[in-house]
Amino acid sequence: MNWLRRNTKKLIIPFIGVIIFLMIYLMNVTYSAYMDVVMKERQENLLLISRAVSQNLQNFFDEQIRKVDILTRTPGFQQGFETYYETGDDTGMKGYIFSYIQSHQQGLASIYVLDREGEPVFHYDQYPFVGLLDGADLDLHQYGSAEKSGIGQMVVFSDGQYGVTLANNVYGGNGYVGTVVCVLDMGEIYRQYIEMLSPENGGYITVKDENGTVIVHPEERMVRFNYKRDLEGFEDYARYDSLRSMLEEQYSVEEGSSVYVEYSNNIMPPVQLMASYSRMNLDGVSWYVSAVMPYHAAMQTETAGMRHLVLLAVMICTLILAGGVIIYHQQKERQKLKLETKYLRDMNRTLEELRRSQEQIRHYQKLTTIGMLAGGIVHEFNNLLTPIIGYSEFLMEQLGKESEYYGDMEEIYKAGIRGKEIVEQILPFSRKEMETGFFAPVCIDAVADEALRAMELLKPSNVQVEKKLGAAGVNVYGSATQIYQVLLNLYSNGCQAMEKNGGVLTVASREIGRDQIPEAYREAADIRYVEITVSDTGCGMKKEMLKQIFDPFFTTKRKGTGLGLPVVKNIMVNHGGFVLADSKEGKGSRFCLYFPATQLPESGTEEGWEEKREEGRISVLLVDDDEQIVKYLKRRLMLRGYQTDAYTDAQKAMETLYRGDKNWNLMIVDDTMPKYKGTALARKAKQRSGLKVILLTGLVGQDAILMKEQGIVDEILLKPVRFKELLETMERMTKKKDGGDNDREGLHEEEQADYYGYGSDGSFSDGLCCGGDGDGRGGDLSQGSGGNDRTGGAGKRI
Repeated sequence: MNWLRRNTKKLIIPFIGVIIFLMIYLMNVTYSAYMDVVMKERQENLLLISRAVSQNLQNFFDEQIRKVDILTRTPGFQQGFETYYETGDDTGMKGYIFSYIQSHQQGLASIYVLDREGEPVFHYDQYPFVGLLDGADLDLHQYGSAEKSGIGQMVVFSDGQYGVTLANNVYGGNGYVGTVVCVLDMGEIYRQYIEMLSPENGGYITVKDENGTVIVHPEERMVRFNYKRDLEGFEDYARYDSLRSMLEEQYSVEEGSSVYVEYSNNIMPPVQLMASYSRMNLDGVSWYVSAVMPYHAAMQTETAGMRHLVLLAVMICTLILAGGVIIYHQQKERQKLKLETKYLRDMNRTLEELRRSQEQIRHYQKLTTIGMLAGGIVHEFNNLLTPIIGYSEFLMEQLGKESEYYGDMEEIYKAGIRGKEIVEQILPFSRKEMETGFFAPVCIDAVADEALRAMELLKPSNVQVEKKLGAAGVNVYGSATQIYQVLLNLYSNGCQAMEKNGGVLTVASREIGRDQIPEAYREAADIRYVEITVSDTGCGMKKEMLKQIFDPFFTTKRKGTGLGLPVVKNIMVNHGGFVLADSKEGKGSRFCLYFPATQLPESGTEEGWEEKREEGRISVLLVDDDEQIVKYLKRRLMLRGYQTDAYTDAQKAMETLYRGDKNWNLMIVDDTMPKYKGTALARKAKQRSGLKVILLTGLVGQDAILMKEQGIVDEILLKPVRFKELLETMERMTKKKDGGDNDREGLHEEEQADYYGYGSDGSFSDGLCCGGDGDGRGGDLSQGSGGNDRTGGAGKRI
């Protein structure tokens, strides 16, 4: 040990040298093995391309031969030949040829009909440029034999246009009577079946026949080039050995891969190429398809990686040398470093605490940003939905059910209501949507059943649903839309957990007492609860993961956001309930939701509702920056007898209030407008004239709630506002009820109860509760089983 301490300085440099040598050696061996694997992979990819092209070409020519064979076997076409030999009339044959051309045009350039001696009876040119093709160039006499059939020779139409012949013999009652020769455009075939499969990074595809002649090549100058012929006499030139070896192997095997060197000319430098090839066999004729790519292009990514690896090795060696120097100095400063280490530990602890604090700040900033974004989306969409729902409802009243357009307007109205529900599902991302003024009695079983029906369309086919709903007739006080969102989220998570292997999704509900809930929650619990259990037989979760599932942005899904279960927890807390999760890895998961049961009955019905107003009695000031909403509300209010002054500019409305030119009884104002918020305008109006104020908003802010408590704002209504609800609120505020027409003219009492299938106010999103059957069972989500399912306009009011 003493000897080692004395000679540490002498041994450290040789030791570092050995380490560096071993690292370089291992990196070289690793890189070589890696490059071999990459090259084999590239060759396999090229081989797949060549196979695909061979198969495409074989399928194409098989199809062409089959189509021509159908033509030549047609009795009428054969009889046309017999007629031609007897009378010289070729009209019968031409009719069949023209029909064939019209129905099989793909890649066909020209077609020749030959007699027994190979003389053309007639021919038809599909392409204009084919007229330049001399029939003598085709050597048509070679087809005047019963043995000459199948793929023939290659021909050139003109510069840049070339093709290949396809012959098919015709037999009649007396044997061989002639031949049909099709000239196929290889340029079109290349574009349709080959070009799209060409390798990237400068790669290309070639096709050669058995004689070595190039049939297909992306460069026109290479078409009809013959490698076998042009390499004759160059046996003594070693530079062509790799190309010659590749060609010999290509013509001797069904498929394979090679790396060879190609010399374009004596000026350009040689190019190393990587090729994979396969043979296409058709009626005794073989073509050879090659997928070619420059070697440097195929390996350039790995070459760049090697450069980075070398740079990394240099950096590591530098770090090792630096580490050696540091170790040497540490021998002299050991005591000093102990103190510094302690100091660094303390600093590291401080920095870690700072980092955690910064992460928490960023986390809350994310939540704030999401809330602001949700608020903006809700506001804009509600402004759009207000005139859509309002005008469609108004037109339905005007048209009446007997109109042929009533059903169309009803569909527009339903779509608007559904759009409102979707917008309301965004609200849990904002901190402003949880006020209890949105809540109403809700039938849990009805919501659970509706969510299951929606999930039926989305769940995998290998997932079964088992429903055990036993809380019919029991209501909870809350938002149906938010409860629907909670259940749909849990259903979706369960189905995704069983997507691979299938399973059973079980949904059960029951009414329980305080002594049946988990003990940890009994002290502050209500007397009765509704328990909903959603369980699956999927993959389950580990205990460590189970502890984090309700943390925002925690997710195990590749495309997950980590916001689904945190929103579930947030909604449950705001409903006065709680959620518990249990899971076993490999066996599945179970989520239990506990909602306090309520004794509140369903919301009041709308039967007998009437708004009564005499013209000129009440004057209204309407302020909203959305011109469509102003136009719609003003028209409806004027038709109901309200004297209405409307403004889309809050500044002008403020100036009018200050001048005191008019005395209004009531002001309806939008909360979010340029220059002035609706709350600011309401404050001024209350100070100047004591106006009654109705605030319209798509998202209720804390300032609006505070001003309502202070009496500055009298009522808050959510956009998109129902005109009936607005009239009810105005009538209650003005305390006047004298004659008028029902807002739903022409609707009978029972028709109003089933209004559009969403309860009497057309809204599923807030105040869904079970119906009032005689047997006490809960009603359907859309209408209620007893026809009296109501959510009530008041459920939307703050």
